[in-house]
Amino acid sequence: MVNAFSFCLYGPDNPRYYVGMRENVILINAFYPDWVIYAYLGSDVTEDMREFLASYPNVRIRETGCTGEPNMIHRFYAIDEPDVDLMMVRDADSRIHWKDRWAINQFLPQTQFIAHTIRDNSEHKAPIMGGLWGLRKSSGLNIHAEYEAYKEDVSRGRYFGHDQNFLMDVIYPKVVDRLLAHYSNGRKRPIETAVEFPFAWSNDTYCGRVEVNRYVELPQPPMKPKALFPVALVRVRDAPAPAPAPALPHLRGPPPNLLTFLNRK
Repeated sequence: MVNAFSFCLYGPDNPRYYVGMRENVILINAFYPDWVIYAYLGSDVTEDMREFLASYPNVRIRETGCTGEPNMIHRFYAIDEPDVDLMMVRDADSRIHWKDRWAINQFLPQTQFIAHTIRDNSEHKAPIMGGLWGLRKSSGLNIHAEYEAYKEDVSRGRYFGHDQNFLMDVIYPKVVDRLLAHYSNGRKRPIETAVEFPFAWSNDTYCGRVEVNRYVELPQPPMKPKALFPVALVRVRDAPAPAPAPALPHLRGPPPNLLTFLNRK
């Protein structure tokens, strides 16, 4: 069984998403080399991007056969793959940076939780963020079956987007009692087990932030003094020290053109 990150990508070449997809593949291979990456590709994704993804042995390409926003549901299907034990869904235009990895790494050993989500911005109002959530096989959920049975009530006028409405209407009620949420800016909800990020919040680095400039990998800052965690959870300060971050010269230094570097792979 394997752990997987899952993305969708659609549309013609767009630096916001195409560069982001490339950088996330590099980050995952650096920090989670044993994980696989599912890339659900719309029919209009460029051949160059397909070749880049296919050049990585741990990337599994899935063709959706569609264009536009319907692709966003497809990225939830990775957990239905027979050998996937854990799925983490992410957006191509954000990055799996130190803060996201901190939350993922705290969730991983907590097998009593079958689902995970992050709300790290005041605008993260959905119960489950479509690009910041995860699900274990032990949940017993089949996303294909759940979505096929879903009929969104558009008369309710909600604004989260179709994929997040599906998560709110169908998935959240089925996992909330065994969901672990990491949050900041007061974005915790009743009933669920929620852990506040023990770091000073910054608009420069939050989970789900859209990256519009070349990504620079930053070190994890110190925790806030007297950061408290629920006793039911393994406290980060009691966990083994993380391995040193691998050298990422292509993300740390000032290469003349990051896109040129990425296109060489």
